[in-house]
Amino acid sequence: MNKMAVNKPISPSVDRALRVLVVLANHGDGMGVSELARALNVAKSSLYVVLSTLEQHDFIVKDPATKRYTLGPQLLVLGLAYVQRINLLKEFQALAPEVARECGETVQLAILRGRNVLYIGKQEGTQPVRLASEVGSELPAHTTALGKSLLAGLTEEEIDKLYEGVVLEKRTARSIDNVEDLKRELADVRHKGYAVDRGETLDDLRCVGAPVYDAQGNVVAAVSISVPLTRMDEAREQELAQRVRALAQELSRRLGYAGGGISP
Repeated sequence: MNKMAVNKPISPSVDRALRVLVVLANHGDGMGVSELARALNVAKSSLYVVLSTLEQHDFIVKDPATKRYTLGPQLLVLGLAYVQRINLLKEFQALAPEVARECGETVQLAILRGRNVLYIGKQEGTQPVRLASEVGSELPAHTTALGKSLLAGLTEEEIDKLYEGVVLEKRTARSIDNVEDLKRELADVRHKGYAVDRGETLDDLRCVGAPVYDAQGNVVAAVSISVPLTRMDEAREQELAQRVRALAQELSRRLGYAGGGISP
């Protein structure tokens, strides 16, 4: 079924820009404005702003000699990000079952989505009481071990910008409720290499998380192990911290990362 046949509102200018990219993808030697206009069955005058915008954002490149347009480097960046996301989930699904069996607890994978974490992978544990979370759900990053692991990959300036004018939501009495305390917590995460949620999302839940890096050393995801309060003490926290860091390091290695982790 053609997705365009679905009765949903579309932006004509965005639609035209995407059609330009699709046409250029099928013409490796590039196309001029007149050729593009004919291929898209639109007037040349309606293409100039679209082409200029795409060019300014490096989605297309104009050859100054031939005046022909070809696909630009920004598409490679997006394509690599998409492939990496697929690889990330595939590798998580290969590694997480063994970790969940060994520790008996639920293992999760998430990415940062604004000020929230978005859960993209989950492996249930073997214990009778398990975490009732869903892939596709979101939670405030500052209340979760996953979120703290992800936020620790940002600079202090990026944290300030992300939370400028924002009142931090308190999910429980233990939730961090101000940016300065959050920064101190993130500094501790960078120092230890892992993060802990001690009842900051749910009163009776504890989580330990660690960051996952890509080949360029960027924090692109985080993994966590979640445990009911009744099964958590200091010794258990340290055990799970080692397990989740080992999982994060192996995922990072499989994504091409060769470094040692977040720097303090």
